[in-house]
Amino acid sequence: MELTFLTYNIHRAIGFDRKYRLERIIETCRDVDADIVALQEVDQFAPRSKGEDLAHLIAQNLDMHYELGLNVRLQKGHYGNATFSRYPIEQAHNFNITWGIKKKRGCLITSIGLPHAKIAIFNFHMGLARMEQVRQKKKIVHSDHMERLARVPMVLLGDTNDRTTRLSHSFLESGFRDTCPGKGHNTFPAYAPILRLDRIFVTQQWEVVEHRVVRNKLTRIASDHLPVVARLRLKSY
Repeated sequence: MELTFLTYNIHRAIGFDRKYRLERIIETCRDVDADIVALQEVDQFAPRSKGEDLAHLIAQNLDMHYELGLNVRLQKGHYGNATFSRYPIEQAHNFNITWGIKKKRGCLITSIGLPHAKIAIFNFHMGLARMEQVRQKKKIVHSDHMERLARVPMVLLGDTNDRTTRLSHSFLESGFRDTCPGKGHNTFPAYAPILRLDRIFVTQQWEVVEHRVVRNKLTRIASDHLPVVARLRLKSY
């Protein structure tokens, strides 16, 4: 069974032209036609995004199931991570990975029921500091949630904010492989990417069929990040 995964920091649907245009994000997601979509910086009822519930509107337009994990409270509204699925979401938990007094961060964990299997999705948005990222990675891989889902095929994806390859090596040491085949898959800043901040990690039950960054006229302006797509084949387990 092959599934397509998309991870995308949508920057509250505010593009490089400083305009809020949710339709650009929806069009990008629709063009990719992924089975699982993991978005970061998703507003809910915030004035900067016209007070709209972005996750609900995206789910409606894509006709997908969804869960929203809110991490940051604004003066009005919140924002966080949202996971969308063509298949039913059986369970969801928004796991707090905030380190110390740093900005609130979360990892939205969803269990998704496929026709003949169950998979687990970890949708995260990590902090800016190197030590913060290290602690957050440890929180995720050593969590009770990870232990509970140990036998389930997992996909960990999101905005790492890691400007190096250290985090990828750290995930590999914990049994999670980076789907990126090599250099040349940068995602930030979208108009002229020089950093690969957005990544997808998988367990051994997955075979990587394709990894690509979606870079076109629309994605160069829709957000400050570019979307990342991985097509994965689920092996027998």
